[in-house]
Amino acid sequence: MTQETTRGLRPKDDPGDLPRSLAWALGSGTVLQGLNSAMIAVALVPIAIQYGSSQSIPWLVSSLYIAAAVGAPAGGRLADIFGARRLYLVGLVVVMIASIAGPFVPSVEWLIVDRVVLGLGTSIQFPAAMAIIRRQAHLTGRNAVGAIGVVAVCGQATAALGPTVGGLVTAAIGWPGIFWVNLPLVMNSAVWLLLVVPADEKKPRRSFRATITVLDLPGTTLFIAALVVLMITLLSAGDAPMWWAVGLVVGLVALLVLRERRAASPFIDLRVLAAHPQIALTCLRAVITFTSFYCVFYGLPQWLESTRHLDPAATGLLMLPVFGVGVLSTFLAARIGRRLKPRLLLLFGTSAMVLAGAALVLFVDSGSSLLVIAGIAALLGVPNGFNNLGNQLLLHGGSPSTSAGSATGLYRTSQYLGACVSTVVVAHTLDVNSPEGGIARLGMWIAMLGAFLLVGNLVAMWIEPRRQRKEPS
Repeated sequence: MTQETTRGLRPKDDPGDLPRSLAWALGSGTVLQGLNSAMIAVALVPIAIQYGSSQSIPWLVSSLYIAAAVGAPAGGRLADIFGARRLYLVGLVVVMIASIAGPFVPSVEWLIVDRVVLGLGTSIQFPAAMAIIRRQAHLTGRNAVGAIGVVAVCGQATAALGPTVGGLVTAAIGWPGIFWVNLPLVMNSAVWLLLVVPADEKKPRRSFRATITVLDLPGTTLFIAALVVLMITLLSAGDAPMWWAVGLVVGLVALLVLRERRAASPFIDLRVLAAHPQIALTCLRAVITFTSFYCVFYGLPQWLESTRHLDPAATGLLMLPVFGVGVLSTFLAARIGRRLKPRLLLLFGTSAMVLAGAALVLFVDSGSSLLVIAGIAALLGVPNGFNNLGNQLLLHGGSPSTSAGSATGLYRTSQYLGACVSTVVVAHTLDVNSPEGGIARLGMWIAMLGAFLLVGNLVAMWIEPRRQRKEPS
């Protein structure tokens, strides 16, 4: 296909791309993770008021991400083995069960458990969708960039829209509404998937014992333990020295590495990471990128409510510019990603991170007008599409088709690790007792993370062409 045929608007049935209907059908379920992770940002205070306790409230955020960090690689592996379309539908059923039960649980502790179940369910759609895209692109010889871009739009845009939806729903019908919203979305996605997505190829039957072996329960347990202890340690870092906890984390990680190197079906496939360094590097970039991403979507709403004393509805509306610009940047990145290398997308996205973080430092404080805040919020939406699509394209090109689901699951786990790290950053930067509420410190973190990624990307752009010229043809 010539370059001229890729310019301008592509017709709906352009044989160069995977069908748009397939891409949007897959994207219809990936909206659930971003939406549910972000909606709760403006519902935490009403939940604390109803249950009369705020001590466990922070875990309502991190519990979903810890569960998703486990569910994403497990879902990717199961998609490779049992069929991605089947796993996608299973995830939708789990989301529906958690959404129905959530508003009726008797305590905040049970609500945390429900969020764990919700996190497991919403973590499956993305790796399953990427495995389906990879398989269909391989079978048909069509371009996967457009379909990957659509899935990126659905996931990232709804994450940005989540605080707005959550604020409006919470103001209208109370915090249970953030669970009810899922029900029509789940039913729509299930119908669309059954009508549009081709059925999985026939897979060999596996016993229950073989399935449990595939999930690597010992490795999964060590991963969860290390992540939970790490979260507790980081959240308590300013209170008192916890060297014993640091040692415990190091020991758990060492045991995890030893276990995964010997496991026949590891939870975290270190052999894949070692054989394909691009996967490992992309996952590392994703952790840093999504730390910044979630600092915006959890930090900014908390600052608006605690320092500017806005209600959930107003806070949600002020997050709309992030949503709108995030959608536009993702569409633009998907459009130009057909002609530009992924590194150039990352160059633009990381530069925007630095600029947006600096804008928070220089122009936002407790006395800033809401118009200025809305403008900065729009700027904060710019990096999302470029960074996410650039990383996904590098992952797509750097992983073998036989491990597409597993590689995508590792990428998704990296996103959730970044989300967990962001809760620590937000907890230690925002301060209701300071005049400006800590928003400048939050902006400095975003700018520093962006600068680190920008330098790393520039170095990679300089090294990679030289390495390719040295490789034998």
